[in-house]
Amino acid sequence: MHPFRLILALFLSVAIAACATDNSQNQYSEADIGKQSVLEFGTIIAARNVKIQGKNNGLGVGAGALAGGVGGSTIGNGSGQLIATIGGALLGAVAGSAAEQQLQKRDGIEYTITKNSGETVTIVQNIAKDDAPLHIGQRVMVQKSGKYTRVLPAQNTPDQVKRPEKLKVVD
Repeated sequence: MHPFRLILALFLSVAIAACATDNSQNQYSEADIGKQSVLEFGTIIAARNVKIQGKNNGLGVGAGALAGGVGGSTIGNGSGQLIATIGGALLGAVAGSAAEQQLQKRDGIEYTITKNSGETVTIVQNIAKDDAPLHIGQRVMVQKSGKYTRVLPAQNTPDQVKRPEKLKVVD
């Protein structure tokens, strides 16, 4: 393989992989910092492993089209070179999209939780290598923050709290 193509392919692979954002039990995005989260408590009544299909952001298509077009432009002369460039760009776009899709796939867990309010919900959560899976019957916190909801263990949180003393509400 031509050194330029090898470097381009390596760069594009790294760029696509860097775009993945995998919020999980213990990993937060930059946008989550300093934001208030709403907590609800509940109990896990079911859990199952799932595959999460990533979302293409177009980088794979663009990178593949660029690489395919560059590769195709080295074939032939004149109108044949133009056809090879266009064909290479189209094939590259398809391959880039497929590659990006594969890079975005990841493992997850779907939790079914009965909240203390009595409502039962399901939440699919990314599972990172350092995240400990939660178990059926385990008390959990359902944390809602922005667009992401995560399920966290609640074993070290109190069941009841007293209202702080000397707290005066003034209108």
